[in-house]
Amino acid sequence: MRGAGLLVLGVMLAPGLLACGGATLFPEPAPCVAPTAVPTTRSPSSQYFASVRRSVEQIATLREQLRASYPGDKFSRTSQFRLDFAAYADNTACVAQALMDIEPTTAAFEPYDADLDAALQALIEHTAAGREAVRKRNVSDYRAWYQGVDSKIDAVKTASNASRPR
Repeated sequence: MRGAGLLVLGVMLAPGLLACGGATLFPEPAPCVAPTAVPTTRSPSSQYFASVRRSVEQIATLREQLRASYPGDKFSRTSQFRLDFAAYADNTACVAQALMDIEPTTAAFEPYDADLDAALQALIEHTAAGREAVRKRNVSDYRAWYQGVDSKIDAVKTASNASRPR
């Protein structure tokens, strides 16, 4: 009889313990969706730079949307914050990786592309660190992400706006 009482107590307490944040599931990184080609009459160089511009704008927009959803950028232990941050990190990494995968149209663009890729890689790594901080509920590491994320995005913007070879 006593064992049955403990079992009932365990069943009653389990949902509360799970809701405390100890066992909340954190999603694995989502696979990136392959971008679809958009038909255009532009020159290959124009297409390349239009893709760069759109992708950099998308990275900035993702950050602005997260900031709008969580003003003050404070760490939260809520499940919704964790899911939203994981989605932000996954989307940011996918856009950055897709941009890195675009090949320059001529050899003259290779130095520009290399500088942009370096900034994108730094952003991807920083974003992964932020995702891991949220997964582990590590407030200190989240603050380190928060303190550096805007400078990483600014570095991508700066690299994308650098002098373009003709």
